[in-house]
Amino acid sequence: MLDVDLVSPKDARALCLRWHYSNIFPPHCMVHLGFHDDRGLAGVAIWGWGTRPRHTIRRLFPSLDTRDYWELCRLCCRDDLPRNTESQLLAACTRWFREHQPEKVLLFTWADGIRGKPGYVYQAAGWLYGGFITTEIYLTAEGEPVHPRFMITRYGTRRREVWMVLGLRKVWGRQFRYVKFLCGHACRKRLLRESPVEWTRLYPKTRDLAWAIDAGEGSRETRDPPRIERTGRFRQPAPATTRPRLFETAAGCS
Repeated sequence: MLDVDLVSPKDARALCLRWHYSNIFPPHCMVHLGFHDDRGLAGVAIWGWGTRPRHTIRRLFPSLDTRDYWELCRLCCRDDLPRNTESQLLAACTRWFREHQPEKVLLFTWADGIRGKPGYVYQAAGWLYGGFITTEIYLTAEGEPVHPRFMITRYGTRRREVWMVLGLRKVWGRQFRYVKFLCGHACRKRLLRESPVEWTRLYPKTRDLAWAIDAGEGSRETRDPPRIERTGRFRQPAPATTRPRLFETAAGCS
């Protein structure tokens, strides 16, 4: 059985940059838990919130607020560890929060279906599944992902003519919700009754993944996952003064 404890944010991020498929981090990374083996830091779980913490929790459980939950920002283990290590890491985090932060009501996460992940790690850890939403990203010809928020901060728009000029494809995929309750049975029953989402253990599988891709000639559906690499040249937003004139004109079109 794994045991976790607090680790330094610097060490946690370094492990994720070495082994995780994404090299960017959500904006609010607050709690860094990890475990060690004879080779050093072996796995980490970074907890915090996404970009809209209160909006996220209120849509799922209207009586809760930001202070009542953590969202999983990153889960990462070295590739040489057994396949069930990440699920054991989640279970260890659950025990740690119940002991050290008993005021927390639940843990929440998204499984990144747009990258071909229906959430097997959370299923093995016994989390409840709460359906999916359809989300979108943009991809370069090399498979570099470009977040929709980046299009706004860099170019001020997500208009079709802009991402086409950039040589991007627009990709739609699914994100799957998962939750783990930390509270007692009565609290859990109350929250399940109030939630507009149905939480079950009828888990999605690989066959439930689907994408739609628009490369400028209209969208087409596919069951083949798009190739998505790490973020590179589209990682950091440019200052507003560097916005190309072409995109300023496109954004102003009626």
